[in-house]
Amino acid sequence: MKLEIKDFPNQILKFDFYIENIEGIELIEKVHIVGTAVNNNGKVEISGHYSTILRVQCVRCLKEFNLKLENDFMGTFLDENQYIQYLKSLSTECEIDKNEIYDPIENGIIDLESLVREYILLDMPPYPQCEPSCEDDSEIEKHSNDGIDPRWQQLLQIKN
Repeated sequence: MKLEIKDFPNQILKFDFYIENIEGIELIEKVHIVGTAVNNNGKVEISGHYSTILRVQCVRCLKEFNLKLENDFMGTFLDENQYIQYLKSLSTECEIDKNEIYDPIENGIIDLESLVREYILLDMPPYPQCEPSCEDDSEIEKHSNDGIDPRWQQLLQIKN
């Protein structure tokens, strides 16, 4: 869904919609997105909540399983003039608070799908595993008590 700024100047817009597919993510269930956008003279603050079910692959047994993701998202967007002023105000080395990160409004449109996609990618576990424990622990158990590899044994002598 794309929000056009001209549709809600200086007011609040509530949204509730579904996304059927997202680039690079295998969805089992549509992404349900609910939230609000507040336009304050070119500064648009968006907050909301998303929920979906993804198909991911276990890093241990390589079987696919469904992963439920649900979280809040937020973003602050500035119109072109305010965004240019924001970029000029940043020095080459400065600390930026999470409340000071802004995105530009391009051609009067905010792409909510892109914002939610970023949050989903960040919320996905980096090493998804079957829950509560993976069925294929054989490789881990087989090598867990082997001790130190003899090729690396001499490194212990350096320490002493």
